[in-house]
Amino acid sequence: MHEERDIESEPAAIAPARHWAEDHFAGAGLAERDRDLLVLLVSEVVTNAVLHAQPPVHLTIDITAERTRVEVTDGARVVPILRNPGPDEFNGRGIALVDAIATTWGTIMHPDGAKTVWFELRQPAPAVA
Repeated sequence: MHEERDIESEPAAIAPARHWAEDHFAGAGLAERDRDLLVLLVSEVVTNAVLHAQPPVHLTIDITAERTRVEVTDGARVVPILRNPGPDEFNGRGIALVDAIATTWGTIMHPDGAKTVWFELRQPAPAVA
């Protein structure tokens, strides 16, 4: 399954993007635990793009039998930084969550000045009866 959508660069667009992704994860039959983790990561990466980057923002979901890949492309050339925020800091945990939960993740810099932050989560092995 491959799905894409544009996201408006305003905070009110974050929740609809999260719900759109959640609907596609459920429609693909992903386990509830995996859906919850993926929705959390989508929310973090989309929030970063909407609040800290330049438009346009574009969300792509690609689901195969082996993994789910999510890409968020925006117009900023700033690479996200993996931070270690203090316990009293409100911001700076999004990429740390991606790093802790995703199987793999990274950033692609495009020649046109855009960047893509992507992450993958492997699908769990099927249960043995």
